[in-house]
This record gives sequence, C-alpha cells and structure tokens, in this order.
Amino acid sequence: MPLSQSQRNQIASYKVQIEGYRKDLQNLKDDKKRTSEDYANRIKSTKDPNSKRSYRQSKIAAINSLVNRIESKKNEIDRIKGYIKNIKG
Repeated sequence: MPLSQSQRNQIASYKVQIEGYRKDLQNLKDDKKRTSEDYANRIKSTKDPNSKRSYRQSKIAAINSLVNRIESKKNEIDRIKGYIKNIKG
C-alpha cells in the first residue's frame, strides 16, 4: 500500500532530524579529536609528574564524556530510523 502524503511528510521530517544529528555527531567527533590533541600537548609540555597525572585524568574524563554524547547521538539516529521503518510498514 502506498504511503499517504502525511506519512511522506513525516518521513521527510525524520530525515531532516537525522541529518541534524549527523552534523552534531561529526562536530562531537571533531571536538573529541581536538580535545585529545590538546591534552596530549599539555601532557608533553609539562615536567611536573603531578600535573601530568592530573592532565591524564582530565583527558580520560573529557574523552569519556564526549564518547557518551557520541553514543547518545547514534542511538537517537537509530531510534528515528526505527520510526521511519514503522511508518513504511
């Protein structure tokens, strides 16, 4: 059975949301890379062992936070894809 105009519009709306999430996902990946490089440079440039340890712990926390946000965006994309699949039957 063909999709109604309402269903096609709903799918189009979901696809726009997915594109937005993909852009957010790419920005998060770029932030993760930038953050990792920043902390790596801080760790390399300091001589104090306590500072190195602190930077390493901060780096782990920051990267873990970004990884969680990336996974959340991926889950949102999968959720919306499921909505589209349900509409298509």
